[in-house]
Amino acid sequence: MKSSAYCREKGFTLIELMVGVALLGVLFMLAYPSYTSFIQNAQIRTAADSVINGLQLARAEAIRRNSNVQFRLLNTSGGVAVTGGTDWQIAGFATATSTTFDDVVQTRRESSTSSNARLGVANSVSSTQAAPGAGMPADIVFTAVGRLSNASAVRQIDVSGATGARRLTVVLAPGGDVRLCDPGLSLSTNPQGCS
Repeated sequence: MKSSAYCREKGFTLIELMVGVALLGVLFMLAYPSYTSFIQNAQIRTAADSVINGLQLARAEAIRRNSNVQFRLLNTSGGVAVTGGTDWQIAGFATATSTTFDDVVQTRRESSTSSNARLGVANSVSSTQAAPGAGMPADIVFTAVGRLSNASAVRQIDVSGATGARRLTVVLAPGGDVRLCDPGLSLSTNPQGCS
């Protein structure tokens, strides 16, 4: 026969449950700053990859059409005017006699209203960051052979975010090559570096 003194219900007591919730809360508060930084860096990387993909598509479209194609940074985000917004558009000529880029090939609109990624452009490659919104809206034109048009003055696009967030740079070569690099890294020690 079992004694009732040794019989105990299985489960947690209220005190054990409260200690577990308190420990979970402390762990969450310790991890939150790292998580926030991770999200900001991911938004910057996503915007930089989007710009790279758009530039490469515009270059390929110029070669395919055998005519000039324009990549335009719109200075909007989600279609709303925002300083340094990440929206872009690719357009070509609708007809052989057209003088304006009126045939839209593709448009990219920022889908996240909380993205902190911002763009700034510069006319020369430099280690100095272009401020968000500087030089925008900006037009980059690729010729029929995939080179940058002489009319395109943009040589560097900086993708940055909030203070302390990562910064990435898109470098455009006159020959049409497009490269994404991290200005925080040295090219002599890391192939992802800028200089």
